[in-house]
Amino acid sequence: MIDSLQTAFASNPFVSGGATLALLGVAAMWLRDLPGKIAGWARHYFVTTLTVDSREELIFPALVEYMDTREALRRLNNFTVRSVRQNDSTYQSLHDELQQGGKPRAIFSPGEGFHVFALDGRLMGLKREVQVGMSVVEKITLWTLGRDKAPLEALVQAAMDQRIARELDRIAIYVPSSYGNDWTRARLGNNRKLDSVVLKAGQKEAIVGDLGRFFESRERYETLGIPWRRGYLLYGPPGTGKTSLVTALASELSLNVCVLSLASPNVTDEKIGNLLASVPRRSVILIEDVDAFFTQRAKADSQVRVSYSGFINALDGVAAHEGSVVFLTTNHPDRLDDAAIRSGRVDFRLELGPCDRDQLVRMARKFVDDDAQAARFAEAVAPGRWSPAQVQERLLKAADVDEAIGLFAERGDVVAVMRAA
Repeated sequence: MIDSLQTAFASNPFVSGGATLALLGVAAMWLRDLPGKIAGWARHYFVTTLTVDSREELIFPALVEYMDTREALRRLNNFTVRSVRQNDSTYQSLHDELQQGGKPRAIFSPGEGFHVFALDGRLMGLKREVQVGMSVVEKITLWTLGRDKAPLEALVQAAMDQRIARELDRIAIYVPSSYGNDWTRARLGNNRKLDSVVLKAGQKEAIVGDLGRFFESRERYETLGIPWRRGYLLYGPPGTGKTSLVTALASELSLNVCVLSLASPNVTDEKIGNLLASVPRRSVILIEDVDAFFTQRAKADSQVRVSYSGFINALDGVAAHEGSVVFLTTNHPDRLDDAAIRSGRVDFRLELGPCDRDQLVRMARKFVDDDAQAARFAEAVAPGRWSPAQVQERLLKAADVDEAIGLFAERGDVVAVMRAA
């Protein structure tokens, strides 16, 4: 059989010629694809690539924002631009943000197509493309020579670290949604440094220490069978720093703040229970001006739609959520029901009052870079009369210590004036 086939090929020039042409065609096709095959082989063994697309909600925008900060990428001559709003809340219009001092900024990054650049002394490339289908997907592919993926990993990690630092530099404020029984992120506020809140000696250290011990004692609570939660009552006249202290503590611990008003007509028994049961992770709950709730409830105010039992049940329900921290603030602690602030619901009480002499010195020191001038201010202004907010207002308004003292003297609240009288 084989011999007959060989004889046919040898004796028939058409058969042998056709076979030769077929073999040459196969060889030509293989040789035509050879450069591509070699390039593909080289890419596989000598180039490391990384791809991310816009469906990735954290890494993609982080990488785009990070590219705006690297001079090597900013030197490219093909750009795309996107805006980054200072307040990322979906529920706030651009107009409202601008009215509140927000300033969106432009982020520049390499545009569609291929780019080659040197980053940190290493040759890298980037391809950016937009794919249009059922949805629009933007894709970025990064490459670098060699099989070491560490440079690409470092680039992505640096982008992530920068984005995380930006997020942690802001504090998210949540309020009850007007349309459901959940929370809405109202705004992103600037972190407030704990040192910016001037309390009486030892008060800040006491509450920071208590919070620190609480967050470190989860296992002890579990061993004792006690719900891992902590309640704080901050009380004192308006302007003494109650809300500022909560914001500063949340900033210090990288926590969000969920603000709730019991006197709001938008809050009902059903809603308050759902709200306190669905607090975002790593958040403190701030229930402000609790005395207003008790006062209006006693007057049967139609605006108040939360019952006393609804409030207590919701407050106790928070205990079911591990790591819950609740701050209650009030200007009039005498108006609160004792059962609402009993031990177990309130574990730590802190009174914030008018500035004493030490507070006056430290308040002035924030505005005057001179210990002697700060001491002179504290000696002149009568202690125990002014809230930190009032003192700060006058120090901010004045150009120097003498002018600040003069602002207090207008009311006769300066020690020297009082003595002269």
